[in-house]
Amino acid sequence: MYTPEHFKEKNINEIKKILNTFPLATIVTSGNQGFSANHIPFICEFNLDGTQTILGHIARQNEIFQETTNGSQVLVVFKAEDSYISPNWYPTNKTTHEVVPTWNYQAVHFHGKISFFEDKKSLLSILGKLTKIHEKKIGENKPWKIKDAPKDYMEKKLSGIVGIKIDVTRCEAKSKLNQNKEDIDFVSVKKKMLQLKKEILYSAMNKIK
Repeated sequence: MYTPEHFKEKNINEIKKILNTFPLATIVTSGNQGFSANHIPFICEFNLDGTQTILGHIARQNEIFQETTNGSQVLVVFKAEDSYISPNWYPTNKTTHEVVPTWNYQAVHFHGKISFFEDKKSLLSILGKLTKIHEKKIGENKPWKIKDAPKDYMEKKLSGIVGIKIDVTRCEAKSKLNQNKEDIDFVSVKKKMLQLKKEILYSAMNKIK
């Protein structure tokens, strides 16, 4: 990912916020038909040894499982909130007119090696984690749990999926938030994000200046 130094996101807490707030990622693999992109909700675990592991699950019939072998290199892309930025939002535009439109966004790219797991215990573990996280996010008074479904029904569902584990080899994080602009322009755009209810972008910009 092209990332000038001033746009590199190095704050681990900001990276985790992106992953937790926008868990539906795009995984890019290479198979018999060339490149393939699939949209999968993932969990990213930050291990004590400094490494990261990405976990999820897919349908057994998905081409990721059908055409990708264990150990293959894959790319996983998480993208947060984004916004078009108009030159009219820059106060300096009124005097210099030397500005053009741009786009602000945050993204995290993980490169890694994929492997698959099919054992019932591991599948139930990842399903349980995903369900617990997202039931909590939507504020259910009585969160749905795997045990709420009939056992034979779940057995059938489990037979139709496989788990994904990605051992991350490289992480690239980018926050393109007008850091390269004059302070007066940066503050103006930040206020505009709040007006447009782009609260996540506003919050990220607010941590910079």
